[in-house]
Amino acid sequence: AACLAVASARTFSKKALSTPLARGGGRIVGGTDAYPGEFPHQIMLTRGVGGSLMCGGSIVGSNKVITAGHCCDGMSASKLGVEVGSHNLYEDDPDQASFAVSDVGLHEDYDSWNINNDICMLTLEGSISMGSNVGTIGLPSSMEEYAEGTICTVSGWGTTTEGGSLARVLQKVDVPVVSDDHCRDSYGQADITDSMICAGLDQGGKDSCQGDSGGPFMCGNQLSGVVSWGYGCAEAGYPGVYTQTSYFVDWVNSHM
Repeated sequence: AACLAVASARTFSKKALSTPLARGGGRIVGGTDAYPGEFPHQIMLTRGVGGSLMCGGSIVGSNKVITAGHCCDGMSASKLGVEVGSHNLYEDDPDQASFAVSDVGLHEDYDSWNINNDICMLTLEGSISMGSNVGTIGLPSSMEEYAEGTICTVSGWGTTTEGGSLARVLQKVDVPVVSDDHCRDSYGQADITDSMICAGLDQGGKDSCQGDSGGPFMCGNQLSGVVSWGYGCAEAGYPGVYTQTSYFVDWVNSHM
């Protein structure tokens, strides 16, 4: 019998899997090991302080982290934790530090059905000590667009094959931007909004996947996008879909 593949948000949350478009998770497929300190803004969003990996995210201020809205949906601050300065998933790194979350700022118009406005600002308890392996990432200009074919980088510890195990070391992969028009040809006209950006190879093989949700998508040294959703992981013909941060610059600044 044919089975229907579901689109999935890129977390391990059962809730995300139960929404039709929310698809299964978030790993870097076809990537390579990052070097320590290469992405000092990368954080690990955990289930409680010191808990297991749930999502990725990015440091944008001394106590501010951006992640995906679907990583925050239904989550109180006490259920979340943030690890900064992490490189190896299962061991403590020199600059690694754990933070409790004091406020979960889910976008007011986040829609779990169609994964619109998939962005969330976390406020941490205490201040992050910046160093060689821990730092902020800047935002793009408001409403900035990216030409098809622009090579961007996405990072995370997510699964390296669909349904596979998490990466032990932070992974990175380069993927070209796919135009909204071409992305709509893959997913349907209504599913891709202007505030989403798509990226991936036509032939598949490189993508974000389960566990990478909320992590950084970088076109140059800026937070151009947030890992949001996709159909499968690295499926041919189905690019990964990211929240396009340039559409949310005013929103982010109002929550700093």
